[in-house]
Amino acid sequence: MMLRILKYHWRAILWIAVIVFACLTPGEKLPGVSFFDKIPFFDKIVHFAMYFIFALFLMSGFSRQYGKTSTKAYIFSFIPAFLLGVLIEFIQEKVGRSYDIYDMTANTVGIIVSLLLFNPIKWILRNIL
Repeated sequence: MMLRILKYHWRAILWIAVIVFACLTPGEKLPGVSFFDKIPFFDKIVHFAMYFIFALFLMSGFSRQYGKTSTKAYIFSFIPAFLLGVLIEFIQEKVGRSYDIYDMTANTVGIIVSLLLFNPIKWILRNIL
C-alpha cells in the first residue's frame, strides 16, 4: 500500500515538505529579497503558486493511479490540499508566524484553479514532470 502511494504521489509528498518548510520556518529566518518585497501581494502569489503546484501533483498522481481523471481524483486532490492549507495557517501562530485568512484564500484559489486547468495541461505533467 505504501509503495503504491509513493509510486504515484512522490511528487506531492515532496511538495508537502516544501510547503511545510516555507510556511513554518519563522519569518526572520527566511531570506529576504528586496526585489520581491516591492511586488504587491507577493506573499499571496507565493501561496497561490504553492497550492496550485501541490494540487497539480496530486491530480497527476491520481490520474496515473486510476488511468483517468475522475471525480474521485478531484475530490481526493482538493480535500487534502485544502486541509493542509488550513492546518498550516493555524500552526503558523505556534512558530512565530501569523494566521492569515487571505493566505488561506490564496491557497484555496490556487487549488481550485489548478484543478480547473488540470485537463488542459496534463500532457505537460505526463511528459515533463
